[in-house]
Amino acid sequence: MPDKVLLVLALPQENADGRFNDLGLPILYTGVGKVNAAMSLTAALHTHGSAATVINLGSAGSHTFQAGSVVCATRFFQHDMDATALGCALGQTPFEETTHLDYGLAIPGLAHATCYTGDRFITERHPLLPMQVIDMEAYALAKVCQRFGAPFVSLKFITDGADGQAATDWQESVAISASRLYQALRETLSHLKDAAVG
Repeated sequence: MPDKVLLVLALPQENADGRFNDLGLPILYTGVGKVNAAMSLTAALHTHGSAATVINLGSAGSHTFQAGSVVCATRFFQHDMDATALGCALGQTPFEETTHLDYGLAIPGLAHATCYTGDRFITERHPLLPMQVIDMEAYALAKVCQRFGAPFVSLKFITDGADGQAATDWQESVAISASRLYQALRETLSHLKDAAVG
């Protein structure tokens, strides 16, 4: 395992029954959305040091993966960044070159995906984007980690199909999410330990 690991979740509800507490690792709850995520993690990295490996755990919707899946997000995209009127591609921040942020460690044994982040709770399909994994924080977390050179892992439990039932499905699935993510986290920590030794 890396010398320092910081677990990052949006909400305490995603740590149902304190499932992650027995690992003895620091846990940061950022609050919901990109601004809260970026602000909270930036402050935390000043405290824990940018050498910390940041592991984001959370629930997500998907238009690709089945509910109940655990997915490792390795690529990130802002689905609500639309400056196309300025000649930018959808998802491209003005005066930045790319639309996607490739800054997530790939964990063996888990499906790898692009995470579409935005400050909207998605309940219907997007006309242009595949929306493999949908959340409200991961792009911001990845960008902060990239800026400060902190290794980043993002593990997402798919709670819903990002459709008309998404809000109900999320509330019903969040307890199951903690249990499934705990298992994936243990496997991730073992992989990171082996990688560090190798």
